[in-house]
Amino acid sequence: MAYAEKRGKYWRGRYKLPNGKYGSVSEDDDGQPFRTKNAAKQHAAGLETDVRRQTFINPRDGRITVAEWAEKWLASIDVGPLSEKEYRLRLKNQILPEWGSVAVRDLSAVGVAIWEKQLRARVSKNYGDGVMSVFRTMMDDAVASKVRGDNPVAARKSGRRGRYKPKPKDEKVIATPRQALLVARNGMEMRGLNEYAIVLASAYTGVRIGELAGVHRDQVDLTDNGGGARIYAIQQSQYIEGVFTEIDAKYDSGRGLIIPPFLAELLQEVMAARPDSEWVFTAPKGGRLLRGGDWYAETWQPMVNGRAPRGVVRGAKARLGVRPVLGVDGLVPHGLRHSHKVWLDEGNHPRVAVEARMGHVLRGVEGTYSHVTLSMELAIAEYLQKLWEDSLKPVVDRREFGPFPPFKPGRRKRSPRILPT
Repeated sequence: MAYAEKRGKYWRGRYKLPNGKYGSVSEDDDGQPFRTKNAAKQHAAGLETDVRRQTFINPRDGRITVAEWAEKWLASIDVGPLSEKEYRLRLKNQILPEWGSVAVRDLSAVGVAIWEKQLRARVSKNYGDGVMSVFRTMMDDAVASKVRGDNPVAARKSGRRGRYKPKPKDEKVIATPRQALLVARNGMEMRGLNEYAIVLASAYTGVRIGELAGVHRDQVDLTDNGGGARIYAIQQSQYIEGVFTEIDAKYDSGRGLIIPPFLAELLQEVMAARPDSEWVFTAPKGGRLLRGGDWYAETWQPMVNGRAPRGVVRGAKARLGVRPVLGVDGLVPHGLRHSHKVWLDEGNHPRVAVEARMGHVLRGVEGTYSHVTLSMELAIAEYLQKLWEDSLKPVVDRREFGPFPPFKPGRRKRSPRILPT
């Protein structure tokens, strides 16, 4: 039974904990000490009621700081190494500098909302969404662990207060088969056959580029004995904490795919060019292929958006100019995967076969009773082969390339070489 006891000039309440021992409370919910015996006893009685109703949250537990809780939380989650790395970076760079020293119980919804507004004003939408997702999930687990009673980073509902903002439309940039070919040809001019092949492989399989980088030579079967040539994407190649690592395919979506004949021939050519390599796709000098920020900025973006021709500058070699592919401004590597899905939808292929090819699982009754057959897979490969053959036909009624981008300031022009268009 709850009671109160004198502590100096103030009072504290005593109440029975779930384990049968007695806990104590010296402050009310506003952080004010109890000045009367009755106030202390009533507050302690309320906590005992929470214990009986199994809604009790020990006030002492909420004193843990956000930084201390973050360490416990990171040790408890079971995610892939790349996801964990990203969570740690979001905590280190954004959440902990602002909230690390604050007690979890002292976080307020209004305070977090003000900070979120300031955060989104200085970062991109996707990055802001990622930061808030980590913070929200971490606080969800704090609520589940009874460190505090509610989540101050609760998901925003449609009925929230504030100005109405319509739901943004999907602005994912996708490419047609012809545009994918032109991007791949730019890759050929810049980096050679390997770059050309990996762009087309992603576009015509829907496999993520990081997963293609992890495909070993023994994970392709390019001989069609009636069941189609196949590529098996079962892992991805990444650097984890500075160490080259092969990890499971994203969302455990490892799968084998029938590929169209042109792609089988292209992969055979790629492997023949690097007969001693363990992997299908390699770095320019034959080593392990990685796809990081440097590749995105220095190779992918110029393949899509073009780059200016350059002569010899301060001893640097001259380089070819690359014209931007019109109509795909802003295309990201993952856009090739989106494009592949759109192509298959346009071809009216069975949904179960399309989703299986993408590494997705159909939910509900449809997923239980629908199955992929060999004839479905072969029909998809035949359709993709036709798309490829059509993409090779020159387009004469519209421009496909834009002008070269301008030289960057400070670069000297010295007899630049221009690519033929």
